[in-house]
Amino acid sequence: MKKTTNKVQDNYMKAKAVVESIESRQKEIERQYIADKGIVNPDGSIPELLYCMEDDAAFETANEECSAIIVSAGLESELNAASAVLKTAEEKLIEYGLSIAPAGVRAVLQEEVKKNACTRMKVIDLVFRLDASTVRM
Repeated sequence: MKKTTNKVQDNYMKAKAVVESIESRQKEIERQYIADKGIVNPDGSIPELLYCMEDDAAFETANEECSAIIVSAGLESELNAASAVLKTAEEKLIEYGLSIAPAGVRAVLQEEVKKNACTRMKVIDLVFRLDASTVRM
């Protein structure tokens, strides 16, 4: 079977997966904290995550305690490191995408990806979806 991604896309995909995995583990800690503490909103609903808590004072306490759990588990430093790798992979992906764009489009996009987050994400999405087997590296 023909490979449809290149190394730049693969690196981005792997870095994104690592970040999402760590974030998922953090969310699971929050869910467990909510369950263990029996946290319930005034309307009787159980918040899915801490930010869904309606009581601001209870949220502040829960957020501090849960953050301490996440830090002590090493997830904060893991996420910071993984986010840095993802940022580098994003930069490389954008750089690759711009390198294959037509010259006129490239000039506009080079400036826009620096100052517009929406444009940046659209370029990342388009380059990530690109069938790399159709483009010379």
